[in-house]
Amino acid sequence: MDYRGDTISTGGDEMVTGTRCHETSFRDDVVSPSSSDPVLESSYSRFEVKPNSPGPQMKKQLGLVAAISLIAGTIIGSGIFLTPNDIVGRVGSGAMALIVWTFCGFITLCGSLSYAELGTALTESGGEYTYLRYAFGRLPAFLYCWSSTVVVRPVSGGIILLTFARYVSDPFYDGDCTAPSFSMKGIALAALLLITVVGCLDSKWSAHISSIMLVIKFCALGLLILLGIVSLSRGHYGQLETGFQNTTVKVGSIAFAFYDALWAYDGWNNANYVSGELKDPKILIYALVLAVPLVTVCYVLVNVAYMSILTTQVFLKSEAIAVDAVHNVLGNAGLVIMPLLVAASCFGAANSTLFAGSRVSAASAKHGDLPRILGLIHSSLGTPLPAFIFQALMVAFYIVAVDLESLILFYSFIAWLFYGSSMVILMLLRRREPDLPRLFKVPLPLPIIMLLFSIFLVVAPFYQHPTKSSISLGFMILSIPLYFIFASRRWLRQLSGYFTRASDWTVRMTQHVFAVS
Repeated sequence: MDYRGDTISTGGDEMVTGTRCHETSFRDDVVSPSSSDPVLESSYSRFEVKPNSPGPQMKKQLGLVAAISLIAGTIIGSGIFLTPNDIVGRVGSGAMALIVWTFCGFITLCGSLSYAELGTALTESGGEYTYLRYAFGRLPAFLYCWSSTVVVRPVSGGIILLTFARYVSDPFYDGDCTAPSFSMKGIALAALLLITVVGCLDSKWSAHISSIMLVIKFCALGLLILLGIVSLSRGHYGQLETGFQNTTVKVGSIAFAFYDALWAYDGWNNANYVSGELKDPKILIYALVLAVPLVTVCYVLVNVAYMSILTTQVFLKSEAIAVDAVHNVLGNAGLVIMPLLVAASCFGAANSTLFAGSRVSAASAKHGDLPRILGLIHSSLGTPLPAFIFQALMVAFYIVAVDLESLILFYSFIAWLFYGSSMVILMLLRRREPDLPRLFKVPLPLPIIMLLFSIFLVVAPFYQHPTKSSISLGFMILSIPLYFIFASRRWLRQLSGYFTRASDWTVRMTQHVFAVS
C-alpha cells in the first residue's frame, strides 16, 4: 500500500486524505481481494479501515499548554508518591537513589527528544504503533497494539486509579486502618466512569482536566520541596548523611530500581499518541523539551525532601511516604492536605493515560490490526468514542480482578522493549530516508544511549527474576499466533459469511447508537 501526498493507493482505489506533505510507505502483507471471491471482497471492503479515510476525523485542537499538561500530567502520577523508598531499598543508599532518579530523568529526556523527531516526521496519531508499522510492517505493529491495548495502558491506568482511591479514603481512617478493598475498588471505578464520560464528550475537556490537575500536582510537589528546605535549614539531613554507605552492586537490583524510577517517569511519550490532534507539529518539540526537565528537577528535589524529613527506618517502612513526610512537619493537618493533593495528581494521570491509550487503539483499528469498531470517530464530537470505552472496560477489569502491583515488572518489560524498538526505527529512517521532512533532528548519541539502556532494562531482570521476566517474554511470543488468526488478511478467505454479517451488524449498531462512522 503506497501512501503518497494526498492519496492512498490500494490496488486501484484512491481516497483523498490531505494529511501528509511527504511520501511515505506502509509495508503491508494484506492479500488483496479478487473479483472472483465475493465473500473475501465483501470482507475486505468492510473490515479494512484505511488510515485517514474520508469521514469524521479527530480535531486538531490541542495547543502547547494542553501538550505539556498531557506529558507532565501523566508523568506526575502515583510513582513519585509510591516508589522512592522501594528504590532506596533496592540500591541500598540514599545517595545512589538520587543518582538513579537523576539518570532516569536524563534517559527520559533522551527518549523524549528522540520521539520529538519521530513525531514530527511521522505526524499521524498512534505513537509507537505508527512508527513500527511504517518501518517494519504489520506484525511488530500488531504486537505493540495488542500489548498496549490489553496490558500496558490498562494496567497503568488501573494502578493509578487504585492509588487515587487509596489516598481519597485515607483521611477517613485513623492510624493503621485502611479502607476495605471493595470500597477502594468502587472509588476507582467511579473515577474511571467520570474520566470516560468526559473523554468521550470532548478532547478539550480532557485536556482542561489535565491542565487543572497539573497545577495541583505542582502544588503537592512544591509543598514537599518547601518542607524539605525547612527540614534542611533545621539541620535534619536524614539519609543524606550516610552518603553511599551500603550501596549494592547487584545488577538485577539496580535494574529493578531503574524500573521503579522509570515507572514514575512514564508518560513522557504521551504527546506522540495525539500528534495528529496538535494544532502545529512544532508544539510536540516544545512540550517535550519543557516538560521533562521540569519534572526531573522536581523529582530529585522531592526525594531530597523525603530523605531529610524522615528517619531511615520510617522512610524504608512507609506505605504512604508523601503523607508521612507532610505529617512529620505539619502534624494532623498533613493527614488531610497531602492525601487530597496526591489523589488529584493520580486522577489527572489516569485521565491522561486513558486519553492517550484510546488513540493507540483507534490508530490500530484504522489499519485493521484491531476490530474496526475501535477505529470509529464520533461524527460531531470528533472523539474515538468506542476506543475510549474499550480502554475503560479493560482498566475496570484489572481494577476488579487483578493484583496490579505485581504487574509493574510486566508493564515495564513490554514498554521498554518497544521504546528500544523506536530508537532503532529512528536510526533506520535516518539511513533509509535522509530526505524525509523533519522539523527536528535529535543528536544521534541520545537515541543510541536510549537504545543501550532499553536493552539493559529488558535483559537485566532475567538475572534477578528469570521466572517473571520469562512470563513477560512469553506473553509477547504467544501474541504472534493471534496476529495470523485475527489480523492477517490471508485468514479472511476462511471467515464464514456468518462472521462477516455478525461483524457488520455490530459496526452498524455501534454507528447508530454512538453516532460514529
